[in-house]
Amino acid sequence: MRRTVVLLVAFAGSALAGSAVAATASNAHSTVAAMSDAEILGTYIQVNGFDVETALLGRSQASSNAVRELATRVSSDHLGVRQAAYDLAAKCKVSPVLASSRSAAASEHGRAMATLLTLSGGEFDRAYVQHEVAFHRAAIDAVQQVLLPAATCPALKSHFRDVLPAFAKHLSETEALASQLTGR
Repeated sequence: MRRTVVLLVAFAGSALAGSAVAATASNAHSTVAAMSDAEILGTYIQVNGFDVETALLGRSQASSNAVRELATRVSSDHLGVRQAAYDLAAKCKVSPVLASSRSAAASEHGRAMATLLTLSGGEFDRAYVQHEVAFHRAAIDAVQQVLLPAATCPALKSHFRDVLPAFAKHLSETEALASQLTGR
């Protein structure tokens, strides 16, 4: 259970979370807790909301047009995913539930946002993009290794399979932009 919680906290998306995901991803599949579909959807809605908030900040604070464009796409896509999660709750006949353990994820997200708010110019752009790289890596790992295996509703399982390529696309776009920004 502890490893699952760590993985899902990492899924919240701070740039520092990538190392937590890497450290736990190999063990996550064997430690999947008995999450209900309601808890899976609650977590999924929360985390997509986190990335919407971060992307909206990126859209408004980025100095680079490329970073603003990426943030605009990410916010739009994750708003759509979050709405799809609410629709899935109706299909799966559950009400999303947020476990009390998710408060750590909210705190981590708050710290990441506070840090980003202190930055400007190229420093903000690089930090935001690094944050998004870590977020999408963690999201992909969490969906593949925790949420999809724990889901029982066929529509929810199907959604996760369908959304993974979009998460991978966000990751590859973000990694490419990070490489441009760091001059590698």
